[in-house]
Amino acid sequence: MARLALTIARSVSAPAWALAIVLAGAASLGAEIRFRETAERWGIGFEHHHGGTGDFYLIETMGSGVVAFDYDGDGDDDLLFVQSGELGDGSARSRRSVLYRNDGAGTFVDVTAAARLELDVYGMGATAADVDADGDQDLFVTAFGLDRLLLNEGDGTFRDVTDSAGALNPDWGTSASFADVDRDGDLDLYVTNYVDFAYDKNPICGIQKRGLRTYCNPDPYTGLNDRFFRNRGDGTFVDATADAGFGAAAGKGMGVVFGDLDRDGWTDLYVANDLTANFLFRNRGDGTFEEIALISGVAFDERGAPEAGMGVELGDLDGNGFSDLVVTHVDEQANALYSNTGAGLFVDRRWLGKFAEPSYDMVGFGVVMADLDHDGDLDVAVANGHIAHNADEWGTGTTYRQRNQVLENLSDGLFREAPDTGLDVVLSSRGMASADFDHDGDLDLAINNSNDRAEVYENVGASGAWLEVDVGGAGPAVGATLELRTGDRAQRREVRAASSYLSQNSATVHFGLGQATTVDGLLVAWPDGERRRLESVPLRRRLKVVR
Repeated sequence: MARLALTIARSVSAPAWALAIVLAGAASLGAEIRFRETAERWGIGFEHHHGGTGDFYLIETMGSGVVAFDYDGDGDDDLLFVQSGELGDGSARSRRSVLYRNDGAGTFVDVTAAARLELDVYGMGATAADVDADGDQDLFVTAFGLDRLLLNEGDGTFRDVTDSAGALNPDWGTSASFADVDRDGDLDLYVTNYVDFAYDKNPICGIQKRGLRTYCNPDPYTGLNDRFFRNRGDGTFVDATADAGFGAAAGKGMGVVFGDLDRDGWTDLYVANDLTANFLFRNRGDGTFEEIALISGVAFDERGAPEAGMGVELGDLDGNGFSDLVVTHVDEQANALYSNTGAGLFVDRRWLGKFAEPSYDMVGFGVVMADLDHDGDLDVAVANGHIAHNADEWGTGTTYRQRNQVLENLSDGLFREAPDTGLDVVLSSRGMASADFDHDGDLDLAINNSNDRAEVYENVGASGAWLEVDVGGAGPAVGATLELRTGDRAQRREVRAASSYLSQNSATVHFGLGQATTVDGLLVAWPDGERRRLESVPLRRRLKVVR
């Protein structure tokens, strides 16, 4: 029998998964998208360091990410900010990635040392999932050098099992994500690799006439093959890159996301590449994939040229029941909006949907789809920042530090840049993740900034009804799909691991419901095909649905 639990955010005095109702704030309907920067108030003081000394190594300007995940299983989302660190030969760094435990009521505590999360890598991004099926969230951290797999011991600590687990990637790993691609009940791993940079492969780039040296774009470098690791079922992995059909996937990988794009019950895979063709791998359902980006319309821009793909996110933006794709790019390209027709073809609607104009002068990295105003559709938040620290001196009007943006979904195929959102701290941003950190029913944002302090934004504008759902047993059921119906309107979501840029959103699924007074039905489908249907679901609550 399916079990249904109503749960409240953990506070100091309330136990995890207490049977209670989470009430929304008293804000009026029709709210605008508004945020308040709250990192210091919530106890988050992370500062990213790239370790640059003036040699303009490409790795310096590409990191880093942020992960929202419940590492201690207490029902609220904690935060991992990935650190780059000092440059060198792989020895211990003087900087570290930082894990913040969410203690509820807007309080985060640095538990990095207590969690034994002493990473000695030049970090890029991370992804979290239960790889050994013991009920808690493990971590895979990408890096320039050997990536790291860290098993959660269930007692608040992690153990590095990189050498013994078999998921060995010594290349420049950028994004990574978990999914059960063969529906055997355990989570497999895909890692994007960038380029063959090395300290002795560091060409001089910039504006020679003006004597301005800066970081190179990826053109001088050869792209690397991505790697796919199949889970043996015990938390160890085998490199199945070639066997699964990924052997030719040599691009310049930046962002990755899993999702069932054709709704055949098997999770597919999209990779955003930097100035090389993007990849769309269709899951054949037999443990192998075929690359179909070109024939699906998501490999190049409308002129047939590769773009500087950075971050990637998917979700049903137009309400047709199929997940659309957003890919962030550098300035003068505009971020892409690929609308999924449901017939194996995507249509580039970036210009038609007025999605492109706000991003044309920006360099986009992290990207999140979320209903930020609770009107029943997904908005898009983008973290912006140039890769060149001296871009302001180029004389082209571009800047290194750039404002972050929210593209408000107008529900008619059109978007607009939401004004005065409060995302007004102008830095050079990279990774972005969303979660309801303060358990008030709306989604907040965490941002990792290049060589600068991190930001956390509390959502203070959303109003109207909402619903949050956790799917799984002891841990999130990655790959599960949820379909929610209110009247004649349906919303579809998937439980996913990483997306955005080097980052990962909360595994708790969030629905904005506007002025709805009841949910007519919620259908939950697990990756193996098992389904549960809930009728007359109450609003303004957080549910946990398990088998």
